[in-house]
Amino acid sequence: MNLFQEEELILLTGQDGAEVTYFESFLKNSEHTYFLNAINSEVDWGERQVGSMFGKEYVLPRDTAWFGDPDTSYVYSGIMNEPIPWTKTLMELKLKVEDFTNCNFNSLLINKYETGKDKVGWHADDEKELGQNPTIASVSLGGTRDFQLRPKDKSRETITLPLIGGSLILMQPPTQKFWEHQIPPRSKIDLPRLNLTFRLTNQSQ
Repeated sequence: MNLFQEEELILLTGQDGAEVTYFESFLKNSEHTYFLNAINSEVDWGERQVGSMFGKEYVLPRDTAWFGDPDTSYVYSGIMNEPIPWTKTLMELKLKVEDFTNCNFNSLLINKYETGKDKVGWHADDEKELGQNPTIASVSLGGTRDFQLRPKDKSRETITLPLIGGSLILMQPPTQKFWEHQIPPRSKIDLPRLNLTFRLTNQSQ
């Protein structure tokens, strides 16, 4: 499918040291409801994981799950994640994302933000398992949450974009090299949100 559509919003272009595009209506309302309900029922969130940073342990302020092909283990926040096999619903969504973006993915990180208190701080998806020039396709399901971008050298103002349920944001090279992003806490939000970030893991680029 051609990426250039009326609903497309280009947040950053090549001259910014990044390629970030937002598609507000990636999923129709009926598709959004279907994927949200099915994925919520299929994923066993278990207990919140314990990560480590600067030698200190902490509980991640969100629920997470890692899916993928065999041999797509992934380390982030000091946590080694071995891939859970794809469910039928997740594979269906993966193929839809691949068709839309013309990109191939072999792994998926799901973050569940139960309330506005759940968050993820400033970071770049630049772990060695993703290679030097990763493409990240991020699908939002459920409640709306702010997504923020800023250059790593903090030379520009932070860009804030509300990500609605059913939307997709595509971050292409060299975004992860020069920019970082976060989901900040929002005290008045009580609708859960799922964020599904599709990746190509364990690739030499």
